[in-house]
Amino acid sequence: MNDYILKFKRLHKREQNLLLGSAAFLLLVILYLTIWEPVFSSLENEITKNQSQKTILAWMQDAEKQVQAIRSTNNIVSADIASQSISSLVEKSAVSSGIRSAINKIKSDKKQAIKVQFNAVEFDRLAQWLGKLQYDYAITPKLITISHSDKPGLVSCQVTLEKSSS
Repeated sequence: MNDYILKFKRLHKREQNLLLGSAAFLLLVILYLTIWEPVFSSLENEITKNQSQKTILAWMQDAEKQVQAIRSTNNIVSADIASQSISSLVEKSAVSSGIRSAINKIKSDKKQAIKVQFNAVEFDRLAQWLGKLQYDYAITPKLITISHSDKPGLVSCQVTLEKSSS
């Protein structure tokens, strides 16, 4: 170490100043690269993340309001559906599905069940109608008896439908 100090003292004043200035500059660069830049880079990243999270939060709050509005609408519709008889719901859905003309007989079995007899109904429409009953009105088929018809795509069937209690 003493050798370096002796070599430094032997240099001209101008060279000493240049060497001290270079060392100070190098020290500042090292401090900047190891401390200042990583800290402020992390800070900028956290600020960006925070702004992104605030945007997501605002979107989620808007979505929550929409979901609550839809739920309240569904509750009103569900209460309306729950108050209707199963036969009226079956009748209404059969008309909207275009299979009402194929219904031969509707017979109430009990309060929450009904038997529907079809003559020459399109199988695809029947399947779609049963799905619509289950999805829209919580009316599920409990027993289905299907027999083929002379015409392709048409079937005769008897369906026992039951309204779910939920």
